[in-house]
Amino acid sequence: MMKRKKISLALGILMVVCAVVGMSYAYWVLTYSQTGMNKLTSSCFSLSLTNESNAIKLENAYPILDEEGKKLTPYSFTITNTCDLFASYTVNLEILENSTLDSKYIKVMLNNEAIQNLNEYESTITTITGSIDSKVLAQGSLGSGDSVDYTLRLWMNENITMEDTEAMNKLFRSKIVISATVGTYSPVEQGYTTLADAILANEYQSTPEIAKQKINEKQEVDFTKTAPLIEWQESHANTTTTTTATMPHSSLVGTGGIAANLTAENVLPLIGTSYSFNSETGQYTIGNLRYVDPTTLDYNENINYYFCNAGFNTNANDLITPFQNTSNCATIYRIVSATSENGIATGAGGTQFTTQIYYMNAYKYTQLEKESDNSDKGLYQMDDDHGTSYYYRGNVTNNYVSFAGYYWRIIRINDDGSVRLLYAGTTPDAIGTNLQIKTSSFNTVRTDPGYVGYMYGNTFNSSYNETHANEVKSSIMKELDNWYETSILKKGLNDYIADSGFCNDRSISSGSDGVSTTASTYFEGYNRYIKSNPTLICPNASHDLFTMDNGHGNRALTYPVGLITVDELMLGGIAFSYLNKRSYTYSSVHYWTITPAYFYANDASALGFMANFQGSSSSGWITYALGIRPVLSLKPTVKISGGIGTVNDPFVVAS
Repeated sequence: MMKRKKISLALGILMVVCAVVGMSYAYWVLTYSQTGMNKLTSSCFSLSLTNESNAIKLENAYPILDEEGKKLTPYSFTITNTCDLFASYTVNLEILENSTLDSKYIKVMLNNEAIQNLNEYESTITTITGSIDSKVLAQGSLGSGDSVDYTLRLWMNENITMEDTEAMNKLFRSKIVISATVGTYSPVEQGYTTLADAILANEYQSTPEIAKQKINEKQEVDFTKTAPLIEWQESHANTTTTTTATMPHSSLVGTGGIAANLTAENVLPLIGTSYSFNSETGQYTIGNLRYVDPTTLDYNENINYYFCNAGFNTNANDLITPFQNTSNCATIYRIVSATSENGIATGAGGTQFTTQIYYMNAYKYTQLEKESDNSDKGLYQMDDDHGTSYYYRGNVTNNYVSFAGYYWRIIRINDDGSVRLLYAGTTPDAIGTNLQIKTSSFNTVRTDPGYVGYMYGNTFNSSYNETHANEVKSSIMKELDNWYETSILKKGLNDYIADSGFCNDRSISSGSDGVSTTASTYFEGYNRYIKSNPTLICPNASHDLFTMDNGHGNRALTYPVGLITVDELMLGGIAFSYLNKRSYTYSSVHYWTITPAYFYANDASALGFMANFQGSSSSGWITYALGIRPVLSLKPTVKISGGIGTVNDPFVVAS
């Protein structure tokens, strides 16, 4: 990755390829250097780009395999429309005079699109005097204030052999040229009036059929990494803050009963004297750990003390279980002083007991984004229950929809052509709590595995079918139904909504039977998340795919509204153990997914997945009050009146 730099209006790249005749191709070298800048057609456009000393840096750039080429450091740039006008742009690679190397020997990978030989790209009119050809790498449209990111990788075709003498001692010179005009493109004006067709046509400003073909040819997605791929750097506050750790009081140790799990050590916070930072995940790990009362430490010594998080949980019988977090911490604290006081806590079963509250004055260590690679973004495809879905991934900016007086982000086009939407507020610039309709617990009780359900049955019994029966509405389902009645049904918009289903996957991955309250059960969503293996297929659709009456699923819904799944968060760019605040699904406050995580026997608690403010997904007690972001699908027949899907020019559902 490369440091970000801004330049005015245009960019040039000089590319030189040279070889020594008779030598192995292992001695081929590509060198790149910037030339003077070109003037864009529109003075309203600005161009910001990332580079170091050279526009592209390639190591050992002799003819290489595509798999190696895909790993090369990309040349990245962002196009921003600073006009008040809607604008269309093209990104061309112009081959300059005196360039003697045939373009068929150059491989091109733009963003995460299919790899092509340069000569396979469409030719267009040249704009630079003396240019011999111009290849259209990309084209698109931008509303006022909108921007688009590109990453470009170039390498020599691995199929070149020593017999390809026409490729030896040749020169290849070219420049990237970006031109802009007043925008005229519109999916609707091109005849694509249904939302699904408009989404596909808009992606490449082509036909839906061509878009599907290009999406099918895209590079394979690496779900073990975030999209965009972010490099982080440490961020240390220069003023102190106060962090607390509330622990069971040491006087409880040895008293048995609710304190049976307590020891003289685990009622104290874990504090370390070293730490490490992972620039890929953006998280800290504390080292040289020991259980210690922070008020007893000598902060005048030449030793630093670090803390992440500590506390306790209780089960239905008020059994106290302390916890400590020391790794994969998005935030740690360098302690400089500490005080403490006694407190009182009430367990889940109602028993009161004493606590020790530690107040630590500390410098907060977090992270800042250093660099990012936005090439893994846009529309991709994946099989779902009955066909193929086309889903959005990464830091996309063209998946906005205006419908029912709200803004939405498109999650995917379902297999039947319906379009799944994630609620995004009442204004196009909504953030944080404004991205949700309200907060709610998933369920008000957590002490049985059945409560992970969007609906549940007769809990505290020995039968899986009875426990997980779809009979009683969860707290969050009631809230969503109430919202749907007011915001969709009473507005006369019910006929726009598809009965596409929402997967509340309660299939078991490992552990117990999904019924026991004395042994832990891990559900399949948890297994998929930690293994970075998302799916759009509901494993037990007849029971867990919540529908009304579409011929599939459990037919248990009152209204066709639900929540995003942890799998859809992964598809959108979230990855296990990584931070990502650039995915379109991100919110600065926690919100619920519909996916169960596990039932933890030690504190008898059911946990579900949330999208959290750190830019990842995590599990939390289903009794937590978190944000609700409704998800619904618009029917395949729903038409739009205009828009190109950007925040300032969203697709507008026709009334």
